[in-house]
Amino acid sequence: MPIFNILNFTTKNLILWKISENESQLAESIYLSNSEKSKFNSIKSSAKRKHFLAIKNILKMLKIDFGQVTYKQSGKPEIKDKYISISHSYDYCGVIASEKKVGIDIEKFRPKIERIKNKFISEKEKSLIDDLSIENLTKVWTIKEAVFKAFGHNSIDFKKNIIIKKINRKFDKAIVEINKKSIVEYYILDIVNFSQYICSVAQINDLNLELD
Repeated sequence: MPIFNILNFTTKNLILWKISENESQLAESIYLSNSEKSKFNSIKSSAKRKHFLAIKNILKMLKIDFGQVTYKQSGKPEIKDKYISISHSYDYCGVIASEKKVGIDIEKFRPKIERIKNKFISEKEKSLIDDLSIENLTKVWTIKEAVFKAFGHNSIDFKKNIIIKKINRKFDKAIVEINKKSIVEYYILDIVNFSQYICSVAQINDLNLELD
């Protein structure tokens, strides 16, 4: 079933979908072209097949033609005249589209994130966040993944090139800098915790917004 308004964002072009349906139910209200059928049939994992169908459903709701979505070498999806970002994790899928750069990432809580934390979080960020629980580490990962997706360039070191500059007291908002050589951009993040998942959405911060 689709989930609307779970996040308090300024954009309405965001849909999260909790996948409670089987493949047949997900396919009921959508049309698959021959090329889409071929791609779908090549997917062996049932979970990934459901992700494919759920995202197709979301794109239909956003009035985006699946066939118009192309992918850069970095894996970033593109559509004409808008920015788009897609994420999926276990039982959830999400898509956001906007006139400005955006990125979305959904991750389920998993203990293994504690083993890899030093690969994506700096010492300064550890001091900023303080409580390095599985929940907060997952927040950091989704924040950086969402910003990376919005930025749209390869060869990004999550620890060195994506820097969390500020967080609010509830840690449901953040301001992040991403840099690659001479390119520097700032993003404002909305972060939500639901059903053992974290979803972060990054929007380019071209208005120099501050956190509440």
